[in-house]
Amino acid sequence: MTKAKEVILQQLRSGQDLYEKFTADLADREYFVSPAEGCNHTAWLVGHVACSEDSLVSQVTGGAKRIPDASHELFKAGSKCVGDATKYPSRAQIDKLFHDSRANTMEALTRYDDRRWDEPSPEGWDKSVFPTMGAMWGLQGTHQFWHLGQLTVCRQVMRKKSVLV
Repeated sequence: MTKAKEVILQQLRSGQDLYEKFTADLADREYFVSPAEGCNHTAWLVGHVACSEDSLVSQVTGGAKRIPDASHELFKAGSKCVGDATKYPSRAQIDKLFHDSRANTMEALTRYDDRRWDEPSPEGWDKSVFPTMGAMWGLQGTHQFWHLGQLTVCRQVMRKKSVLV
């Protein structure tokens, strides 16, 4: 296994640990509390990370998505996050999406042929930012962290104690 894979796998493990710490003390209803008008709530953020990983793994490996299209539509980048919990899967279902998607991502990365690392990224991706399949895997390791700041704000609005102290 390449050192790059080992680094990305560690990022995925530490990201999962942080998501679990950031959400462990939230009541189910708190998953749907938005910190401000137009901001994403925890349910959307966790579902978004899960669906994004599922989509990226599919694109990089050529395999099928494992999460239903309806969930992808709900959590895709640019989708409108709404406060009505009835519009979303339950918290338990969202957490399951996240854990199953993360396990699939780690398994797919572990199996991924290192000789393909320098192949061009899939069509439709900005080649100046994500030029290779290796860069796509790098995105898998870092994308989750783009949203941890948003989870921090969600927690602050609900007056939850910091989990990073």
